Amino acid sequence: MSHHKTRQTPQYSEAVRKRTIWESYAVLPPKVRLNVSLALCSVAIAGIFISDYLEKAMHPPQKATSNPPK
Repeated sequence: MSHHKTRQTPQYSEAVRKRTIWESYAVLPPKVRLNVSLALCSVAIAGIFISDYLEKAMHPPQKATSNPPK
């Protein structure tokens, strides 16, 4: 025998659920938005450097040519 109470959600939760990512980002405090932006930029810059490093360290395989040598 389990007692399940129906959980009522507050009125504002519907509006929050209908927000786009941009709208959710826009309502964050400025300091939080700055930190999120810096974190995303840091990840992007790290990805660029890691990609460049791996490209130099592990040479890409030679692509097979579709044209046979003449």
